[in-house]
Amino acid sequence: MSIVPIGLIVAMLLANSSEEDLAKFEIRDTTTLMRVTCYTWTGNKTASGVYPEESMCAARYEDIGKTAYVYDLDYNFIVAFEITDCGGAYSLQNGTSIDIYRDTLERCYEWVGEYGDYLYVKIE
Repeated sequence: MSIVPIGLIVAMLLANSSEEDLAKFEIRDTTTLMRVTCYTWTGNKTASGVYPEESMCAARYEDIGKTAYVYDLDYNFIVAFEITDCGGAYSLQNGTSIDIYRDTLERCYEWVGEYGDYLYVKIE
């Protein structure tokens, strides 16, 4: 039985991988599994002073002005949201979730029905 260095195994795996596989490998290293919840119209402006739109989400206060890139559990890109709001929920403030804006309650249910509660998120 011979011992093969781990670096050689990784090199062999990478050499036999498609560009899509390599992109997903990079995504895995830069994303965090987060709870992704939805909120809808309240009549209030966001923390950044604008009315919410479906391209926006809430996250930690420090992340306002950044973008949240959302991926499914297979690391396929879904959508990017502009972070314009923050919420009082502990999970938002400690960075373990984002809260995406949907125009109606029905759109919130559609999102959760299609993607579930947990997705991979990269904030930059």
